[in-house]
Amino acid sequence: MPANPASPRESRARQFFGQLSGRLYWRTFVLIVALLSVSLAAWFQSFRVQQTDQQIEQTARQITSLIDLTRIALVHSAPQARNALLDELVRREDIYIYPRHSADRWTPMERNEFTRRLATTVGARLHEQLNFADSVNGESGLWIGFRIGTDRYWLLLDPSRIDESLGETWVIGGVLATLLALIGAAVIAGFVNRPLRDLSLATARVREGDFSHQLDETSGTEEIRDVNRGFNRMARALQEIEQERTLMLAGISHDIRTPLARLRLEAELSVPDEQARRDIIDDIEQADSIISKFMEYARSASPVHQRVDLPELAARVRSDLDKWGDLRIRIDPGTAAWALADELELRRVLTNLLENARRYARGAEQDAAEVDIGFLRRTGEVAITVRDHGPGVPPEQLALLTRPFFRGDAARTSAKGTGLGLSIVERTVARMGGRVELLNAPGGGLLVRVWLPRDPADLPTLQPA
Repeated sequence: MPANPASPRESRARQFFGQLSGRLYWRTFVLIVALLSVSLAAWFQSFRVQQTDQQIEQTARQITSLIDLTRIALVHSAPQARNALLDELVRREDIYIYPRHSADRWTPMERNEFTRRLATTVGARLHEQLNFADSVNGESGLWIGFRIGTDRYWLLLDPSRIDESLGETWVIGGVLATLLALIGAAVIAGFVNRPLRDLSLATARVREGDFSHQLDETSGTEEIRDVNRGFNRMARALQEIEQERTLMLAGISHDIRTPLARLRLEAELSVPDEQARRDIIDDIEQADSIISKFMEYARSASPVHQRVDLPELAARVRSDLDKWGDLRIRIDPGTAAWALADELELRRVLTNLLENARRYARGAEQDAAEVDIGFLRRTGEVAITVRDHGPGVPPEQLALLTRPFFRGDAARTSAKGTGLGLSIVERTVARMGGRVELLNAPGGGLLVRVWLPRDPADLPTLQPA
């Protein structure tokens, strides 16, 4: 049976951790934390071994001293004073001495590395074999069996005397050291990641056409300064190339349009045949339109983001295009949609989409192309949709429609097209922080969704895409 699909929460968690693992900051942070953790663990283990040796030696010395003192006290004290002596040991040192009988039931002390070494060390000091027990006759404690001559005794001590755990002070110190290591790892990772983050932000600005941002060439390591100097030189060179390109295109447009204007004037005055004159003027207007498309595609100015009422903008564009007569536009009524965009650029985008539908979506027996304009809203973004009722586009060509100079199959191709309309739309929308989605609509026709940043003041009503 197929595996159960991951829940949305698991998918989001997997995506979140995947993004974290792909970031240099978190990779550096985790590697530094791992290195510090291994170093602290090694130090902690070596310290624990050292402290264990000292603790075994100290505990063995205490037990040896207690047994020796007990022997001396019992051997050299008068018989009538022994009970008082034993009571004094209980009162002052919490030490109990009991005679040992053969009927005593006792449980040997749990054997581990610490207790084994402790028993060996005590036995070596006293030169005899001692019995260590966890309980005698059902009473728990640290019981040590020893001899005084031929008599056998039990020495009962507090079990805390052989506590092998680390002290509270060292545990707190270890926790503080770990916290300091985490803080240090975060600082070091941030220090390492900051130049790359600045470079990433500057690269994004250059990609959007902003060449004004310069990276710091005076601070940081020599390698970072070299990278920043190289990036700044590249940005300045790109800015000069962009300025030269814009100036060149403007000059070409002016130089070509001037003779086109003269040709149109000469055609209107000199060509006597009316049909021939109209054909010449149409060709001149088409050439002028192609030049305008090239100039629009080459635009690099960053748009100004402002609050735009999408239904109102669509209504104004429809009013401007009513003069064509071969395009019928229907706008979804009663929908409120506000975007953050450049109104002039967005108007050009919508005009290009409608012109594309007018040119390619009209059937052979139709006198006008039909286009529906709608609006979609999601959290954080809003879309204006343009759907025509033409033959649509083969699915394998959808991804190619925004490629410059690409034109679809014969069903949607006009000899007068430049193949730049949708390319202009995609570039312009991308400069406004949006994206373009192309798909074939159910029932036929091309559906274009232009997603833009949503105005935060817009109503929070959500509509599924």
